[in-house]
Amino acid sequence: MLPAKSLCRPLCRLRQRPFPASTGAAARGVAAKAGPDRVVRVAHILLNEDAPALANEIEGKLKAGAPFEELARTHSSCGSSKRGGELGWLSRGTFFPQFELAAFATPVGGITRATTGRGLHVIKVLEEKFQASVSQLPAESLLELLGSPALLEDMQLVDVREEWEFQTARLPGFKLMPLSSFNEWAPQVGQLLDPSKETVVLCHHGVRSMQMSQFLVQNGFQDVKNVTGGIDAYSRVDPSVPIY
Repeated sequence: MLPAKSLCRPLCRLRQRPFPASTGAAARGVAAKAGPDRVVRVAHILLNEDAPALANEIEGKLKAGAPFEELARTHSSCGSSKRGGELGWLSRGTFFPQFELAAFATPVGGITRATTGRGLHVIKVLEEKFQASVSQLPAESLLELLGSPALLEDMQLVDVREEWEFQTARLPGFKLMPLSSFNEWAPQVGQLLDPSKETVVLCHHGVRSMQMSQFLVQNGFQDVKNVTGGIDAYSRVDPSVPIY
């Protein structure tokens, strides 16, 4: 995920939710809108795996009212210690399974622990929220949408490939926002795009566009669709688009 922080950054295992291709004129319904996902904002203190006694001591201090941030700065071996142990927002399927299992089973404000390949984690759940999920849009459904101008009026189309790729093979109506230029446009994404609109994201094979899609839902976009297989898959259902 794009906003991952620290040396304990989440693993890039993005979940994809496929849905059947549209079979009729109701192209607006090509993707059943997924329900919201619960995500949690977490902080942790990373210890050696063989330090349960220290973990017990830290948990005792936390129960007595010691600030988590101070204990993280003192004891954690993770780079996040400089931020008081904060890792940011965690969604399912993006971090160590043992860590996720513990974090998602803990209420806001609660303390738990987990052991992963990194070591022993003392975890605090800081906050929770529910955000939209990314839907997958098959190339066949995108072809149907592009052939129905009326359906596109309330949609925004985003292409995250490089300029040379965009010039090699492009689709009408797509706005170019190269993922490689993320740091340039990310701070203004809410002004460049409308979070309330249905958003379709495209790249070459569907990987960069999935990263962009995840970023958008994390920033309040409610209806985001990733083109499965990217423009490479689209070119196989629309021979007028070059394969590269």
